[in-house]
Amino acid sequence: MTQQDIAKDLFSSYSSYRRGDFTPVSCKHGRLQNELRLLKNHSGIFRISSLGRSVEGRDISLVTCGSGAIPVLLWSQMHGDEFTATLALMDIFSLLHREHEKREWIQEVLSRLTLLFIPMLNPDGAERVQRRTATGIDMNRDALALVTPEARILREVQQEYAPAFGFNLHDQELSSVGQTTDVTAIALLAPASDQARSTTPVRERAFRVADGIAKTLAEFVGGHIATYDDTFEPRAFGDNMQKWGTSTVLIESGHWYDDREKQLIRKLNFVGILSALHGIASGEYESCSGDMYRTLQPNGKKVYDIIVRNAVGVLRGWKNNIDIGLSYETNKLDNKLTLKDIGDLRTFGALKTIDAHSHGVPLDNLSVDTEVRLEKIIPSSLQESAS
Repeated sequence: MTQQDIAKDLFSSYSSYRRGDFTPVSCKHGRLQNELRLLKNHSGIFRISSLGRSVEGRDISLVTCGSGAIPVLLWSQMHGDEFTATLALMDIFSLLHREHEKREWIQEVLSRLTLLFIPMLNPDGAERVQRRTATGIDMNRDALALVTPEARILREVQQEYAPAFGFNLHDQELSSVGQTTDVTAIALLAPASDQARSTTPVRERAFRVADGIAKTLAEFVGGHIATYDDTFEPRAFGDNMQKWGTSTVLIESGHWYDDREKQLIRKLNFVGILSALHGIASGEYESCSGDMYRTLQPNGKKVYDIIVRNAVGVLRGWKNNIDIGLSYETNKLDNKLTLKDIGDLRTFGALKTIDAHSHGVPLDNLSVDTEVRLEKIIPSSLQESAS
């Protein structure tokens, strides 16, 4: 089977392996540890070990699977509020547990690769639903100083196993594909390993893996795939992994329409990661030219969570047609909205568009970059007409 064939099969059968009981709200350290204990006791193919503890004493686990000569490292949730890939990894564990004796392509992956998963690198941040560690340090800027125990753990794993390939799994802010109004579903990056952004052999392999993922996922979300800024950041783990010899692909989970919990994005991670692992195991990735990856547009800022269109702004004697752009706080599942812009937003898109039908909106108590209730702008009866 080719990488594309496997992806299509995984996309159509995903619901059979999705851990529906494992949700963004329940994606906490205690729940994860319980699941890993069950994997260890009942699966027969996973080896679970402790890598050490976070600042607040939470265990950071390594899940190992396969016995091949090519080590591959996948780490998720180094930012505590970025849970999408962690959930996808749980779905991947479900598939591997149930199908490893039935599917030839999985047997090929496990015989040629040794998979090293760190499903929650920042458990203290996950507990708080915050980006940074308990120390307030962004772990992804601690690859050189290594002052946080979590960062030291990741570096030690890389040194011990010398993985040939790495997958750096994140969520990203709401973004557009370049300057279009299309939302970015997935963003990919083969990070630079020096200021010149040289194409080293290590980075070239990452280009090819990223290219295969882009081609695979385009089958399902078309042009909703972007790339991330590849300016070299000397303190970041992705850049240093590349420098240390691990061909690393950053996968950033974006957003989709009417999908606050990122269920489609979780599914895309599941499909993209598994099909990429087979591409590495089979050597198919080597035939990817990298051309599609190199033509991906960068993330842009042309999308809001909500745009209210055809409203009429009212202030004293002034009255005119306006659009109103609003967004939720990144990676938070509450309903707190921030007013981002007022005016002519015809060149912007949104995950949800509400037609105000010339409803008057008083502007005297609205301020950009402040929290606002949607009901203050548009009545509930008109919200139902959203598209």
